[in-house]
Amino acid sequence: MKEIILNESNKMAINLITNVLQGYCETIYGISEKQPETAMNILTGEMLSEILYDILIVCEVEDYVKSGRGKDVSEINMDELKDTILYWHKEHIIELVLKNIKPDDADERIYWKLKMTVNQY
Repeated sequence: MKEIILNESNKMAINLITNVLQGYCETIYGISEKQPETAMNILTGEMLSEILYDILIVCEVEDYVKSGRGKDVSEINMDELKDTILYWHKEHIIELVLKNIKPDDADERIYWKLKMTVNQY
């Protein structure tokens, strides 16, 4: 299990970060089932991951607004949001996904767990 500790006071930003990171993992796993080489290229290629994150951020913000959970996302600095997501990607997400795409000697998939802890200030 990987634990990510977010020092964030904005609940909307916390939800966006959490959902985007989870969406990224699920997307890569989905791709890896049919095109493992493509999944590895995206995971290890910084530019490809950034593009995927851009798409996931836009989709998540749209869903957030459409659902009524957040009417005004202008209070969130999208550049900072993306920087935070890319930081956690480099620190934890790559490792988590690699453990699942390339199973260990037992030849069984290690189902990933990503635990988010939020320190609000």
